[in-house]
Amino acid sequence: MLNAISSSSSPVATSPRSDAAKPVTTGSAAIPGSVETQISPLARLLADSTQLMETRVSSMPPSEQRSLADQAMNQISGPSYHARQNEYDRQTPQSDDPARLQLAASATAFLHARQGGKENVPNPFSGLSREQLTAIVNDDSGRFTVNERRAADYATSDLEQAWRRQAVQAARAEYESSGTRRGFFEEVLRHYQNLPVLEQARYPSDYVEQLKNRIRLEPEIVDHDREDAIWLPIRQLDKDPISNPQAKPICNASTF
Repeated sequence: MLNAISSSSSPVATSPRSDAAKPVTTGSAAIPGSVETQISPLARLLADSTQLMETRVSSMPPSEQRSLADQAMNQISGPSYHARQNEYDRQTPQSDDPARLQLAASATAFLHARQGGKENVPNPFSGLSREQLTAIVNDDSGRFTVNERRAADYATSDLEQAWRRQAVQAARAEYESSGTRRGFFEEVLRHYQNLPVLEQARYPSDYVEQLKNRIRLEPEIVDHDREDAIWLPIRQLDKDPISNPQAKPICNASTF
């Protein structure tokens, strides 16, 4: 259960727990078409969340970073989330600010639309940076509702899928012109190294070593190993393939 604390008249109070979520009934609300109309009034809230994550992970060893990321995914996805979805649907921020309440309502509306197969309902967190999204996903302070954190993870997945599509396209061209995938694996490694720390924590502990071995072996990898070699590695801690499409490899041997 998220921490419930006193309401604040503004969603940009200096306290990192100024906008805890509490389980109350939401009303219906239209979904704004622009992320700017929802996020701009909440810039301080996002800054507080990002600062919280930076402070926490800076003193954590990799094992604790992985545990924090795992706990976040357990709450916002998979069986744990679905078992309490009705409760999470009723959560709203403990704030009187209309923009803050609208953001939470929009996140829940987006999740219901996506669950029903509707792709035309905008994600209120689309347009945020990867760092901001990761901070929201892993922020268990009560600053964001569980549904907001889940919607932020969807937005992260969209960014990941966009990168993977262009990476696979470039890899196909590379293989057709040179017979190697070295550049592809070098790009995958660069991509991983540029991810926020708590996203990196969701990958296998030997992920970098595996990628460097692939780079070293190209193009000498034997044919029977080729199919496995060209699959983009997956994030180990993803609990819910529906909300985390990057949990599924998006290319196989037929891609090349």
